[in-house]
Amino acid sequence: MLVAAGLAVWQPWKPCGPGMQAEGSPHICVGLNLEGSSFGAHDAVELLRERVKQHNAEVAGPEFVTVVVLDNMTPDVEQDSLGEANVRHGVEGALTAAWRANNSLVANGKLPRVKLQLANYGNGAVHHADAVREIVAAKDSAHIVAVVGLGQSLNTTRAAAAALSEAGIAVVSSMASADNMNQHVDDTGRYIRRFFRITPTNVDAGRAAATHVHQSGYEKVMLVQDTNPADIYSLTLGRAFRDSYKELLGHDIADVLTYTSPKDSGDIPRAEYMEKMFADTHARICLEDPDLVYFAGRGADLRPFLQTLSQNGQCDRPEVDILTSDDASNVVSQPLPALTDSGVRLFYTSVATRGQWNGPGQEENRARYEEFEEVFGQLGFNAEVDLLNGYAMSTHDAVLVATAAARMVPSVMTNTTNVADWIKKFDCVQPYLGVTGKIAYKTDPAVQGNPVDKAMPILRLEPDGRPVQVGLVWPSGQPFGPQSCG
Repeated sequence: MLVAAGLAVWQPWKPCGPGMQAEGSPHICVGLNLEGSSFGAHDAVELLRERVKQHNAEVAGPEFVTVVVLDNMTPDVEQDSLGEANVRHGVEGALTAAWRANNSLVANGKLPRVKLQLANYGNGAVHHADAVREIVAAKDSAHIVAVVGLGQSLNTTRAAAAALSEAGIAVVSSMASADNMNQHVDDTGRYIRRFFRITPTNVDAGRAAATHVHQSGYEKVMLVQDTNPADIYSLTLGRAFRDSYKELLGHDIADVLTYTSPKDSGDIPRAEYMEKMFADTHARICLEDPDLVYFAGRGADLRPFLQTLSQNGQCDRPEVDILTSDDASNVVSQPLPALTDSGVRLFYTSVATRGQWNGPGQEENRARYEEFEEVFGQLGFNAEVDLLNGYAMSTHDAVLVATAAARMVPSVMTNTTNVADWIKKFDCVQPYLGVTGKIAYKTDPAVQGNPVDKAMPILRLEPDGRPVQVGLVWPSGQPFGPQSCG
């Protein structure tokens, strides 16, 4: 109860902390988490919010800048295509980066010191406008120099990136790989001026996958394509692989099988819904008998896809390799019983993974990575598990790229809108050396914010969910170097 002008006024109970509002039932909290309070139902970072508060408390005085981690902090495992572990690992990577930025020389000195804030836009980023509004409102008081995260390629995350850019805030996406993520949603072809990403694009991943197919000698390939119009990751991934395949092999893919993933599967768990969607897949693969299936869809849908291959159809058991891209990280470290005692093997091109630099000729990259892993472990995070899917490594690099650029901007705390111009200074002559590899950008607007020639591990998933690296590839066909910027 509040007392105002002699009158008793009831203050309604607010389920969400400052900077956030409640949505849905059971409610989630969307917006900018200013005080480290709960995100409500399905809070993926419950154990990390206090760590963020502790980190910020150690940054004393008025001289600081803030990096915001924006993602779906409340993924519902029954409905969402984003895994809870991936969200958590991303925040772990951000915390590691912020600690290193304040305690070592990995980001152009140690000043101004860096704070972190977490922001939530909910499932499918449907509440992106609420999150953006609160971030923009806090921009000046919190000295926000960048927003990182935005882990999925969707029209809604693209809209969020565009709105933040228009408000003068740099965006460094950790994992969004769709080719048109750097363009406004209005389909006018306008590029988002302050958008950057750490991950290779789907064109890069498609080219790498097609090269792997060509070099491995697969003779007959089938494309399984998600046609959900809102999921630009799946759409651009299938197109990129098909175009690169035709370019390299001189002919089109033998067969294309389409399906449509749901925006919301209603009362039915997403996995059950997708098993019904894939019901005819086994019979189709038996009929076409491909050597390899390229899966252009979400990693969360891989499990029901594999399940249908092991249960349904006319032939006893199809022997086929499955190849997909980085969203397969959503099933890393999760058992995949459909792969046990079957003729199916699952491969994917990844953004990053633990130990990817252990091969010959990678001494510089390996040294940089080992420094990161040491701190990651010292902060109490599980390197053996949490670094496998690439989210921690990629978000770590996003925070440090933003911080290193911000520290080059004169009077940055009152000049935050220019941070994006300094991120562009990481080019092929002076790239930023991240734990995911050298990070460089071109000034050509047609490739706005796309990293140049980023390394991609090729991984095979074992039945226990453990990834095993089988290769390391670059879009240009050779490690980052002078040829990368041509």
